[in-house]
Amino acid sequence: MVESYLPHRQQLLRGLTFDQLLMTRTIAESGSFREASRILCLTQPAVSQRVQHVEQVLGTPIFQRHAGVGVSLTDAGRTFIEFCDRAIAELDRLLDDLAISERDGQGSGLAIAAPSDSIQYFMLGVLPLYKARFPGRSVHVVQSGSRADSVEAMESGQADLAFYRVPVDPRLETIALMNERLFLVAAADHPLLDVPVEQRAEALTRYEFATYSSGMRSRQLVERWALKLGVRMDIGVESKSLEVMKEVAMRGTALCVLPGIAIGQEVRDGILTVIDIAGMPLPRATAIAVKRGATQSPATRDFLNLLMEYCREKTGPLDPEVRWSFGGAPTSAPDVAGV
Repeated sequence: MVESYLPHRQQLLRGLTFDQLLMTRTIAESGSFREASRILCLTQPAVSQRVQHVEQVLGTPIFQRHAGVGVSLTDAGRTFIEFCDRAIAELDRLLDDLAISERDGQGSGLAIAAPSDSIQYFMLGVLPLYKARFPGRSVHVVQSGSRADSVEAMESGQADLAFYRVPVDPRLETIALMNERLFLVAAADHPLLDVPVEQRAEALTRYEFATYSSGMRSRQLVERWALKLGVRMDIGVESKSLEVMKEVAMRGTALCVLPGIAIGQEVRDGILTVIDIAGMPLPRATAIAVKRGATQSPATRDFLNLLMEYCREKTGPLDPEVRWSFGGAPTSAPDVAGV
C-alpha cells in the first residue's frame, strides 16, 4: 500500500507565502519557468528554488517538467492552483475593504469617475442633494476623458462608482443603464426648418455641422446616421465639449447632434429647436457601474439610492431613461426594473 503524505496545517502556515502563490499561478499561466521569471523579474534559478520549496512543503510535485517544452500541472498542482486563485482573490478583496475603510475614516466618502456631460448635466443635480442629506461626507468626482479612463479608475481602486459609454465592460458590475437620446438641433431661425420634413435629409449637405471629436463614441453614432441617409457632413467644428457645440448651434452657424439632457433649457427658452428628420433621435447608453465582486461602502449605496430618487423625477421628453438592474441595485430600492 502506497502511503500518501499530506502536510499539516502548521506546515502550510509556516511554509507558504502569498508571494509563492502568485509565483506558482504565474508559472501555470505562462507554461514555463523561463517565462514566469521574465514576468516576475526574477532569475530562472530563483523561480526553480522557490517551486522546489513549495513542493517540499506540500510533500508532492505540482509541476511536471518537460525538457524544452515547459511545464504542466500535476493533479495535486491543479488542486493547489485552485487554492492560489481563491487566496489571491481574498487578498484583493481585503485590499478593497481596507481602501474603503481608509477613505471612510478620512471622511472622503465617495469617489466617482464620469464623462464631462454626465457630470455637468446629471451629476451636478444629484451632488447637492447628496451633500445636504449626508453633510459629514465628501464626494470626489473626476472627469474621465474616455470609457477606458473610467474603467481604469475602477480597476485601480481610484473610484467607487463609474459612468461610461456602453458597451458594458465585463470587469465591472453594471448597476444601471442610462438610455439617452441624441437630437439634431439648430438655432430657432435656421433655414433648414423651412425645408419640408421629407426633403431635409437631402438638404443637409448645404449646411455646416459642429460635432464630436474624431474617435469619440458619439461621433461614431452621428457618422453612422449620416451614412444611412447618404449624407456627407460638412464639419466646421469638432469638439469634446457639448457646451462648445451648443454655443455654435445657438449662434446659428451650424447644426449639432446633442443629448436631450443638455438642451432642455435652451429648447424651453426657444433658443434651440429640435429638428424633425429621418433617423432621429439617436439612442446612446451610459453604464453606471461598480467594481465586480467588491464590497460596496455605505457611501456608495446611499448615493445610488439617492440617484434612483433623482431619476424618478426626471420624466421630461428630453430626459434620459434610467433602467436599474436587479443584481447590482441597492437593496433598499425594491422596485428596480431589470436591465
